[in-house]
Amino acid sequence: MPLVSSRWPWPLGAIVIAVALCTVRSPELAAQPTRRVPTTLSGLAAYPTFYHRQPVVVRATAEGDLRDVFIIDGEHRVRVLNVAPPAPGQSELLEIDGTFWDIGRLPPDDPRLAQHPIRQLAQRLFNKDWPGSGELRLLIADDTRRARDTEGTTIRTLTLEPARHRDQTVTVIGRFRGRNLYGDLPEAPGTSRTDFVLRSGAAAVWVVGKEPKGDGFDLDVMARVDTNRWLQVTGVVTGTDRLVEIDAEEITLAERPDTAAPTATLTEDRTEVGPSPEVIFSAPTQDEISVPTDTLIRVQFSRDMDADSFDGHVDITYLGADQGTEDALEFEADYQPRNRVLNISFAEPLLPYSTLVVTLEDSILASDGAALTAHTLRFSTGGS
Repeated sequence: MPLVSSRWPWPLGAIVIAVALCTVRSPELAAQPTRRVPTTLSGLAAYPTFYHRQPVVVRATAEGDLRDVFIIDGEHRVRVLNVAPPAPGQSELLEIDGTFWDIGRLPPDDPRLAQHPIRQLAQRLFNKDWPGSGELRLLIADDTRRARDTEGTTIRTLTLEPARHRDQTVTVIGRFRGRNLYGDLPEAPGTSRTDFVLRSGAAAVWVVGKEPKGDGFDLDVMARVDTNRWLQVTGVVTGTDRLVEIDAEEITLAERPDTAAPTATLTEDRTEVGPSPEVIFSAPTQDEISVPTDTLIRVQFSRDMDADSFDGHVDITYLGADQGTEDALEFEADYQPRNRVLNISFAEPLLPYSTLVVTLEDSILASDGAALTAHTLRFSTGGS
């Protein structure tokens, strides 16, 4: 029988389940630990509706500065919050846990975005208080780490870096999920009516080119009763960066893998201290004038810092003021490790038309003990 459609839509049941899950999700639930769907920036760009509000994990490099940070993986680029831009001249592959949002699809008072500067971003980019649907899509990161090479091939590694595995023969194990009966993937490749999804953890991939049957099993791609079976699939990685496929050569039954025992966290060798961290960005900027008297100072570093080392080693004074005068400043310094930023807030508004001197001493340390290259920031306030 000739193939009628080049794209198979989601089953109605999968759509209903997906909508129901999105409807009942609350801020409290969103804050709980959850599985993150491995994907690519190509996938986020191609299927923004599918990934909207989903916890995801991607691999990409960062670019930009403290004001505008993006992650890129070649031709695709996504705006991101809570990711530090690279130090000048440096670039490294990151693995980023976060949630993908099409901001315009949410109301301005959505509590999940209350702590993020969305209104300020919308004013700067679009000259309005809130973006429209599709205007501002971004990834809000929860955790960022250096991407590491992994041993072996799994469905997760395929979906995180499909280009790295394309045209290679792989063997993976996963749970049979029928013809996308649970809405694990945004669309189907439409190769045949027997294409099916294989899932392991939160990662899923399409299997094409061979029916899910063999010695002792014959599974129905439309029967949920069959989705308790585990399969081992050997084939060639095909498809695109946004929708990965395995062109199957061999399919056999498999046992459900044992839950992996906790493994020791990979740590860097700390026997050698790395290069001295440096200040790579600040707001206000050096020698900026007419700074508001209620400003928040933000300083970003080139490396991960030791949060405790800031205590007692940040000095802020008015230019020309004597130590211990009534103009002494009371401030609080709070280091945010996710984006390597030190936030400095003041107990009272700053004096108008004054010049401040912020000194970061070389007693401040990176996380491996390397001393900061001492830095001095000067700026002047305006009338209010």
